[in-house]
Amino acid sequence: MTNDEPGNLLFFNKSSVGIGDLERYVITYDLYEGDEIPDDVKLDSLWLKVKNIEGLSFRAAYLMGPFMLYCDVRTEDYHHSQKIIASADQPRFESTLQAQQDCIVELSVHRLKPRYVWVVDILSQIVFTTNTKVSFEINVANTKNSLCGEQDCGINNSVSDKITVTRLTTLDVWNLPAEIGLPKKAKHLVILTHGLHSNVSTDMSYLMEQIYKKQENYPDEQIVVKGYTKNVCQTEKGVKYLGTQVANFIIDELYDESVTKISFVGHSLGGLVQSFAIAYIAVKFPWFFEKVKPVNFIGIASPFLGIVTDNPAYINLLLSFGVIGKTGQDLGLEKDSGNNEALLHLLPGEPLKSVLQKFKRRTLYMNAVNDGIVPLYTASMLFLDYDEILQQLEKRKLQGLQINSSNIDLVSQSHFLSRNIISPFVKILGILAPQKFPSNNPSLPRISFLESMVSTLVPPLPEKLYITDPSSRNPVIIHDKVYTEEDLPPIAEGGIDAFEGTHNILLDQFMMDRGKPKCQKLEERIAREWHQGLSWRKVVVALKPDAHNNIIVRRRFSNAYGWPVIDHLIDAHFSGEDEESAYEELADKINSDVTNNLSPRSIPDSSDIEPNKNFAWITRVENPRLFDEGPTGMISTMSEMIESFAKSRNALGNDVNLESSTNNNLISYESLDSNSM
Repeated sequence: MTNDEPGNLLFFNKSSVGIGDLERYVITYDLYEGDEIPDDVKLDSLWLKVKNIEGLSFRAAYLMGPFMLYCDVRTEDYHHSQKIIASADQPRFESTLQAQQDCIVELSVHRLKPRYVWVVDILSQIVFTTNTKVSFEINVANTKNSLCGEQDCGINNSVSDKITVTRLTTLDVWNLPAEIGLPKKAKHLVILTHGLHSNVSTDMSYLMEQIYKKQENYPDEQIVVKGYTKNVCQTEKGVKYLGTQVANFIIDELYDESVTKISFVGHSLGGLVQSFAIAYIAVKFPWFFEKVKPVNFIGIASPFLGIVTDNPAYINLLLSFGVIGKTGQDLGLEKDSGNNEALLHLLPGEPLKSVLQKFKRRTLYMNAVNDGIVPLYTASMLFLDYDEILQQLEKRKLQGLQINSSNIDLVSQSHFLSRNIISPFVKILGILAPQKFPSNNPSLPRISFLESMVSTLVPPLPEKLYITDPSSRNPVIIHDKVYTEEDLPPIAEGGIDAFEGTHNILLDQFMMDRGKPKCQKLEERIAREWHQGLSWRKVVVALKPDAHNNIIVRRRFSNAYGWPVIDHLIDAHFSGEDEESAYEELADKINSDVTNNLSPRSIPDSSDIEPNKNFAWITRVENPRLFDEGPTGMISTMSEMIESFAKSRNALGNDVNLESSTNNNLISYESLDSNSM
């Protein structure tokens, strides 16, 4: 084999990604073959370029996009738990690749070894619409000057037999791990559910891959991780609508006789959505949880009590009017016209409670600070040892929780985003927003809803040392305890005032005087209902901003501060089930004792479940209303209507060949896998 001549383009491809889409390029470079090292071998680096080829005008088109990409490059054997000494092996990433921007990375060939493998991930950052895409180019060359754009790539560019590029789509990345290896008879189904204005296929892909890495702990069963993707851009339609969709997806598309276990992991609004899905399945398909064993119920920064007491009265009024759709009414604890009860008040009761008691583990993860979306009190179901948590925060002196100067280059981008997309809609989207800690309590790091919205698109970036050296990372788990009904303070006579007289700053968001004490009492009743007959493991974490997205590692490197949380989640829930941990033994004992002490009335017999009577709030078909979607949901709906109209017009005219020219742009071997869900 001869070496490539200098100045050769080795690979070129043009593609596009829409909301929830990712593409992975696995670049394999054979330096030499066999065991003997050739005399003429050269350690010359390769060069990679990823370019967002959308027009400059698309930089301002945030409501139809935003038309940005996230991309990262890492070696095949990279793992965040290993220290990286050589700078050439350090991962590279670009969190906000805007229109006409490119990311150029040196693929270092610095050691004598027969094969080098790099992994390139390119993810869409589109949030609001389902019918737009971001186009990009990716090319590899053996010199930096040989990198080109589509207009420069001519027929004289040669193809190297040393390089192989494998392109994986979203479906490949999600489906291939379950198909690798020998098929097993029993399947453990793991359902991931995303939050508001989010998606499962990209925002929870890191979590999915970490779960699959624990397959080795289950020699007798196959882990299958799935998520419902069609709720994207529908998240303002309400918990009931979203949960029903997830439930039907599980029954109609995922279940078969090989499924013997099931786990649920929900982030943010997804915690409520998966709860309703479980209740819906229990009523409509009561046989399901008799055949399938519930294993893990995990909520990550989920507003189980809604978000009411930390919002001003006028904001709660807007919530009740449905300014952000049915979801806003649900989170605002608005009463349903059919049964005069708030959905979140009904949810923790039956039939959900009886199913939750069957789960082997019930765990909540929550942010103590720097979460501008879901406050600690609602993510924790209210009852916590707040004094102990505050002591832990104070012990750390909190220097590690502030935004550092390494993010100064993001200030201009954040300002642009605030001015052009966040500000016009903050009065609409912000009604879900927890307010900041009061200004007279400056001792805790805080982040507003506005900052959280900006951080979703332009996240504060981790320091390079944090990425490359695990020993530089401070512990983030500050509280980890199993709570039971016995840990709850008693209900005082004359009303519910469990936290009256409390001055802990962590409870400020719950105790704020908004002139609506009834809301506090309702939230506390909901919290007590969640604990009645159940134990909960509550894990409180202290993350740097943006904690709400970091806690699930929305993007592998941009949200790397959440790595320890995902590590904890994986180790605690997917490390094999041969032996029960101390937490599980305690939980099993508590559940047994509590169940034995429950009155027969609180544990309904399956014959008592009458879908059209007792649980009509679950099964009743709701008539959709125009504003159930909210303003941002309507952006997607109107875009789809316009696109559908345009397609119908084209269908009436001359036939047009719209065949994609993507494959014609490939000038190197590319092995494709077209597996689908």
